[in-house]
Amino acid sequence: MFRALKRAIHRWDTARRVRRQGWSGIYVGDYRSSPSWAYTIGFLSSLGAPEVIVFDVPQRSANGIFGTVFEELKAGELVLRDGEAWKSAAHPAVWREVHPSRYVDEEQPWLGIAETIAAIQAGPEFRAFQLVLSDPEGRLPWEPQYDERLRPLQRELYLPAAEA
Repeated sequence: MFRALKRAIHRWDTARRVRRQGWSGIYVGDYRSSPSWAYTIGFLSSLGAPEVIVFDVPQRSANGIFGTVFEELKAGELVLRDGEAWKSAAHPAVWREVHPSRYVDEEQPWLGIAETIAAIQAGPEFRAFQLVLSDPEGRLPWEPQYDERLRPLQRELYLPAAEA
């Protein structure tokens, strides 16, 4: 019963934050083990825009990313397109559209709450983009000499589940 109450309070608080600021973030993991990730809820219902997911970024940094992305989307300064660089990033970062097979991935429900809420509120038009971050040398996961030690920290949700 306590777990059900805790989940209900969390859902209420998330919905309240989406109503107040247009979005909320969900943070998964402890950043001592991998993977750890954060994703948005509310971009679809507030802006008609895809939700956003990012890996291996602490909550405070993820909040900054999500707030900037929300404001840029709202102002029309950003349109999420697969393969395009995000100009506001401090280091090379590219937007990749999450493959639909990853929404209900058997390995992990990467966007679980966002997809569920979108299905209830907005119907089947759910989409999400992953902000793919570069390694310290500025190389992206699909580029030669990418730091392979970072690969487990940043899942490739833009690939179909069968290929990942």
